[in-house]
Amino acid sequence: MNKIVTLICYNLGLWGILGFFVTILLGFLACCANLSSAVFYTSLIVFGIIGLSTTTICVARGCRKH
Repeated sequence: MNKIVTLICYNLGLWGILGFFVTILLGFLACCANLSSAVFYTSLIVFGIIGLSTTTICVARGCRKH
């Protein structure tokens, strides 16, 4: 149980840090390229889904190895 919590927190922490920088980058690009807010939010949602699915896969594989 402790290993699962550690892996989840570690992976979500990394994706959170990446998400912060992606939000800044996408916001800058959306502002400069005059993209609509729908494109901005859709790309953030896609990034979030990728992060959650990757975390789920990594945790499942990491817990199965040991």
